[in-house]
Amino acid sequence: MDFFKRYSAIGASQQQSPTETIQRLADRIETSTLLEDKRAAALTLEALLNILKEEHEDQQLLKAVLETLTNLCTRTPSRGDAFDEKGERGDPVADAFAHRVLDYAEDMISIFLVLLGEADFHVRYYTVQLLGTLHMCAGEALQNRVMVSPTGVGRLVDLLSDQRDIIRNEGIQLLIAMTENNADIQKIVAFESAFDLLLGIVNEEGGVRGNIIVQDCLQLLHNLLNYNVSNQNLFRETSGIQRLPDLLITDPSQTAAGQGGNKPFDAEEDIEWTAQHARNMLVVLDIIRMLIQPGNTNTESNQSAMQQYGLIPPLLQLALSNEAPSSVRAQALYAIGDTVRSHKANQNLFQRILITAANDDDAEDIGTKTIPEPAIVIVIRLSVGKKPANVPASEYYIVRSAAAYLVQAYVGSNPDAQLALAATLTPPGDADNVTEPEQHQSAGSLVVSVLLDWSEASREDVWRVWFASLLLSTIVYGNHECKEQALKISIGDVSKGEDLIPLINELMSQARQATQQGVDVRVSVSLLSLICVWLVSFPKGVSAVLEESSNVAFLVEQINGSSGVNALVQGVAAFALGLIYEFDIEPDTPMTRDEIYPIISKRVGSDQLLIRVQRLRDSKEFQYAVGLVAGTHSNAYGGAPTEIFFDSVFTSMFKNHYESFRAAVRLGPSEAMVNPKYAHLQGGMVTSYAGTSTPGSVPGTPVLGGVTISRSGSPAAAPSGMVYGSLGDSSVSGGFTEPMVPKSELEALNAKLSEQENIVAALERKLGESAKSTQKALNEDSGASNTELAEEKELRIRVETERDEQKAVIAGLQGDLDTVKAQLAEARQKQGNSKEEKVTDLEKALSSLKLDMDQKEAQWNEQRGELQKKLANSEKQVVKAAAAVRNTNKKKEQQQTSALEAIQKESKAKDEQISKLNAQVQDLLEKVKGLDDVDKLKERIAGLEKEQEDLLVYLADQDQQAKEHRAKLRKYGEDIPLSEDEADGDDDDDE
Repeated sequence: MDFFKRYSAIGASQQQSPTETIQRLADRIETSTLLEDKRAAALTLEALLNILKEEHEDQQLLKAVLETLTNLCTRTPSRGDAFDEKGERGDPVADAFAHRVLDYAEDMISIFLVLLGEADFHVRYYTVQLLGTLHMCAGEALQNRVMVSPTGVGRLVDLLSDQRDIIRNEGIQLLIAMTENNADIQKIVAFESAFDLLLGIVNEEGGVRGNIIVQDCLQLLHNLLNYNVSNQNLFRETSGIQRLPDLLITDPSQTAAGQGGNKPFDAEEDIEWTAQHARNMLVVLDIIRMLIQPGNTNTESNQSAMQQYGLIPPLLQLALSNEAPSSVRAQALYAIGDTVRSHKANQNLFQRILITAANDDDAEDIGTKTIPEPAIVIVIRLSVGKKPANVPASEYYIVRSAAAYLVQAYVGSNPDAQLALAATLTPPGDADNVTEPEQHQSAGSLVVSVLLDWSEASREDVWRVWFASLLLSTIVYGNHECKEQALKISIGDVSKGEDLIPLINELMSQARQATQQGVDVRVSVSLLSLICVWLVSFPKGVSAVLEESSNVAFLVEQINGSSGVNALVQGVAAFALGLIYEFDIEPDTPMTRDEIYPIISKRVGSDQLLIRVQRLRDSKEFQYAVGLVAGTHSNAYGGAPTEIFFDSVFTSMFKNHYESFRAAVRLGPSEAMVNPKYAHLQGGMVTSYAGTSTPGSVPGTPVLGGVTISRSGSPAAAPSGMVYGSLGDSSVSGGFTEPMVPKSELEALNAKLSEQENIVAALERKLGESAKSTQKALNEDSGASNTELAEEKELRIRVETERDEQKAVIAGLQGDLDTVKAQLAEARQKQGNSKEEKVTDLEKALSSLKLDMDQKEAQWNEQRGELQKKLANSEKQVVKAAAAVRNTNKKKEQQQTSALEAIQKESKAKDEQISKLNAQVQDLLEKVKGLDDVDKLKERIAGLEKEQEDLLVYLADQDQQAKEHRAKLRKYGEDIPLSEDEADGDDDDDE
């Protein structure tokens, strides 16, 4: 600071320190009222900047000026109380100096960049420090000037290659600050070979076991890749992913650093995890997860590269290391989950990995031989097994959560993995020993054991039960076969005289005990949530639950409880009872919907039940679960959150099924089956039960299909069990069963009626078009023959008369259809006749109706031929009118000819459409008879009805256009008679 002391004498009688001088200059610029004083202080700063531009030979002078400018621009916490955009305490004086330095000259940044190239250590070091200080005070301005300079970013990257560690480290800090939020600088730095330079520094400093410099390099690497797809692609293409596995190996002798001749670590040092080592590893794992974030365009390519370069085994080894901190193990499990998520090859690789656990001392003494276990078993054991004795339960929660996340990622979009895990769902070998050694149990058996022995597990760690419920929900969610496989599990020892109890009833019993004993409410909530996930779209499970009458009584007791019952338990219990009522459609169910409905409507109250569920949805605990990302329930660096009660599987199912649940609860036992307003509920129940789902649909979401609703509305109430058998086209056990005959024949009548209606609509449209075209031609030709006009009118009257006759035939068909429906209702009300007698009577009635239909169809064909002949005559009239018009006006002739051709094409197209419709109707009849695809029949019938509506709309448009043409001709003085519609309109106006 000798230089500044020489230039800082401002009339003072005593020597001033550099800090005092800088403060005085700043105060003079800020507070002076005289312009001369401000200029004097500013000229002092300008003198310093002029020295940087002109005095490049005197290294000591440059060092003093750079150090002075750095002190001027350094923020002092005691000055100012303002905060900058990052929330840091600002310093207005320092910020003002920083902007003045950058704004002094346009080439100021070029001067700094030149100084970075100086060989002198002090000049280069203080230049880097000054740039870092300027970025802290005026970061955006500095970044803009560096971007403008052609060599700006490249000169900064060169600092990474400086052999002097202190300059290199300052350069790393400067690049970290400049690349934090600037994507353009990130790209330029990456293309300056920064990846190789940074990984080289990490290797030189001892890998992830190195010091703070390693963390800084990894942080800069993180900045370059974060939210920057092009840099991520460049990192993969330059073999950056290939170098990541070496950073994960905890044994230094196996890494590139350990093989490069560096000093090896001792064995004890190998297993010691320092705080710095953990921080470095966490940054590496965060980089890996950032490269494979779900939804990114390059995620799949990065996943494939990680599989190719063997990243999963070292990640798994790190996750299973008992010496590693819990935060590191959790992040490693999350990284594996992101690597295998929605990637079939990686999922298959993870499925094939076998792990041999090291024996403990006791096992060695008794000569126990360890057996390799699948990796998925080890991971599930991490999630629901016993925690290490030296790790608190709150800290170990993050490991359990990460292991559950990995299981969810493994089975996501992988039904084969779901089935494989469901196949391992077996009860413990000995009912009295559900706590057999965890190493001797399969994945599914371990989950079941924890759920059955929840009392002991919850005393040690309540999260064991919670995550066991989550994993079983993950296995059965949205997979009908897995639900059936889990339903086959029975608990009990027959040899000891115990009754076999289905697992789902045993879980309900365990939930009852948990509520009675007053344990952590998470136990009851998790068990009831699991049962809800199991019951959705699964009538067999509902029947199994209803086999134990106390289950419904327990749920009702929880819902109606006024005191001592947790609101969350009440809400989940209400949701479970509603699901039981909604999906109780098995023919041989122990308790029918008619029996459950009074319980909901009277003992509980439909409104009360819905209020309980609504309160559950609005609770802060449920909303907290909704806000979390699927599978992750906490920060990987923190402990167990106290707000967690609901898992992601239950939350997703609840959100998807909530609206249809509310509608189903308010319906009566028969109304849910036959009311067309709730047809979507029928599709959701019947279709899902058959084990099928629409691609892309959320499991449990109702879909339309599987049930045909009669046009006549709700039929008469039928006895319990008969309604569902007569209206369902799919058996709830999967596959199709033969329904009662009346329904299929009724559908055939509906199809036939739709066919005739479509044919009439097509003929009406063609007739209307021909009549309007003829009328238009006659109106335009003032010399047309009155005789032809009279004949055309007479023809039109005859055609309309026959059209009315056809409508009368349709009305007759509708009457026959109503008669059949009445016969169906009468047949259902008869209790004394057997099912076979009813079918026989209806078959006879329908056979007679079929014969009438065939006769009427023949009459229709004959009448349709006559109509076509009349239409041909009408077309001839159009041709005559067009010829008359051609004699008077050639332009009008061309127009009429074009209109005629268009009419002929349209008529031909409609004939083809009629043929197609007939073919489609025949195909639909075949489908109805075979009962192979009733859903498609309904869709095609709806399409035909839509086409009929379109034809009617088109007919109305053509009629409107004819009116407009007649109006125009009347304006030109032509005597055009009023049409029937216009005459009626005039009469209405007169009235």
